[in-house]
Amino acid sequence: MDSVERVAAVRLAVPDTVAVSPKPSVLLQWLLHDIFYIAMLALALVGVVLRLPVSYWVILIPVFGVITVAEGWRNFAGSAERLGLLLRVALNWFALLLAIYLLSNEGVKGVMNVNATSLAMMTLLALGTFVAGVQARVWQVCAVGGVLFLAVPGLGWLDQSPLLISAAACMFIGLGGLAWWLTTRRVLNK
Repeated sequence: MDSVERVAAVRLAVPDTVAVSPKPSVLLQWLLHDIFYIAMLALALVGVVLRLPVSYWVILIPVFGVITVAEGWRNFAGSAERLGLLLRVALNWFALLLAIYLLSNEGVKGVMNVNATSLAMMTLLALGTFVAGVQARVWQVCAVGGVLFLAVPGLGWLDQSPLLISAAACMFIGLGGLAWWLTTRRVLNK
């Protein structure tokens, strides 16, 4: 058997298949697309739930600022517009840092307890996030700010009611399961 016949025999034995990589799940696509916004929410909620010190919130502000500028960068065409975005967002977050400094001042600290301080920090962060989202023209950042606003009274209530915490956890698990079931059903029907 010469080499040409061997190659032909191998080609007949091995079917021509194209390796197709599996399409990532809808949940994975959503996570990858919105990972920065999910991280913003998670970092803020962790700070309130664990009642982390003021230094955590001070570190969190530049992180939120960088995410806002990075996500809003594509919404501005020229270098002058992008420089304006950078300046507006920097001033926004600087004002927030100043407000946090004022809240962490010794005179104010004596009046507010740890729970109130954490909720105040999150309220300021929610306001700063919403305003930065408007300035950067990124609706997702505005939505993060809105969710943080809604979370402030929710976290205040959750602190006082373990039953409400359990009900909220069950609701989130149920909604997540329903969303997963609907998306897998839709994918399977296609």
